[in-house]
Amino acid sequence: MKEEKSRLSHVELATVLVALIVVSMQVVPKFTQATEESRTDELIQGLQQMRTQLRLYSAHNENRRPPTDSFESFEAALTDTDGQRKPYLEKIPVNPYNGLNMVRFDGKPAGANQAGWRYDTKSGVFQADNSEKHAVL
Repeated sequence: MKEEKSRLSHVELATVLVALIVVSMQVVPKFTQATEESRTDELIQGLQQMRTQLRLYSAHNENRRPPTDSFESFEAALTDTDGQRKPYLEKIPVNPYNGLNMVRFDGKPAGANQAGWRYDTKSGVFQADNSEKHAVL
């Protein structure tokens, strides 16, 4: 009698495992898609924030752009107070696809994944640098 009870438990366990596998096969793709959409939304928000603050910086500084001799000077121009105004940004946003907040200037086209962001010093265009797909956003 004990052996039959034991077999029944194994059958029940197998049934539960199969049910869990079927459910996970349906849930995991939806979760992955939601995560991808969330990261894309975060990337777009970072781009919008930077572009808005760069335009504001330019408007406050006689149409000049922030210094681009180094990332540090660029970052400082946007995050430090100048005594008259609050900083434009608390910090440079992180690109959610590569985890970098570093901004590179000019060089290879955006999407080269050399930094979190790319800033074209001639045109003032600010782009994501993690992939060509996101460089066009």
